[in-house]
Amino acid sequence: MNTIRFFALLLLLGMAGASCRKDTQAQIPAVTIKSPLTQKIKDSTDLIAQVFSDTLFQVSEGIQETDIHYLSKEGYSMHVYILEIDTRHPSLKLEAASPYNNTAYALQTVPEMAKYMHSADSRVIAGVNADFFSTAGEPRGIYVKDGQVIKTTWASERSRSFLGVRKDGTLFMGDRSDFVNIQDELEDALGGGPMLVKDNMILPQTDLTIEPRTGIGLNTDGKLYFAVVDGRSFYYSNGITITRLGEMLRACGATKAINVDGGGSSTFMIRHPLAEVWQVRNRPSDGTNRAVGNAWLIVSKP
Repeated sequence: MNTIRFFALLLLLGMAGASCRKDTQAQIPAVTIKSPLTQKIKDSTDLIAQVFSDTLFQVSEGIQETDIHYLSKEGYSMHVYILEIDTRHPSLKLEAASPYNNTAYALQTVPEMAKYMHSADSRVIAGVNADFFSTAGEPRGIYVKDGQVIKTTWASERSRSFLGVRKDGTLFMGDRSDFVNIQDELEDALGGGPMLVKDNMILPQTDLTIEPRTGIGLNTDGKLYFAVVDGRSFYYSNGITITRLGEMLRACGATKAINVDGGGSSTFMIRHPLAEVWQVRNRPSDGTNRAVGNAWLIVSKP
């Protein structure tokens, strides 16, 4: 009799265990991937183990946002925000933003910079933080605004790249030597950190730290990519290395990509299509929007 009870108990425990496993599996349903960028990252890199959520929506004509919550191959929760911008759209323009929209060094949040840049004839649609900066707001790299070359020096080895807008409206991404050759052609330019992708190739990096990151990518078809990966929050998002950031941007389609300021500076902002407000979509690791030295804004001009 005791033997029968023992085996009955084992059977019940087994059934309960199977039920728990089914309940656990039911809590993580399969996600239908909507964004082509999410699918490209999943298919062409080993960054994603599982997609928890995938959101795609149009911010405005020529601008799409992709938000991904995923489990990394290393087993960490991750949130990334990607903006794909068609820079060949006739009404869209990339502009360098500065605090209070002047050339004096200062600090201001990206949404506040947008307020100073916004007008009836130049509507700010989206933006990200840009170059590294000092406590006084001096950018670490080069600085060109409205055709005025303000700074041509680089603060350290960390400052190695830049993104620029030529006076004819075309975009250029390059390194220090490129800037020397092209600076007189630039309408706007802001510096960056290491170049992550060049000629469609991932470049080796010495920085292996895992942090919140902002990256910018560009391809030959006129597509510009802003990407922010949140970090420093175990259950929400854990951050990424700059090498992995480069892999992500290349998977999206970038043939060139640079790292810009990250950490608490990482800011991904849009003018929300359902409400006339500038909304920071990511979760800056400081818990609030950090005042930064400069930013890149996408503006719509009629």
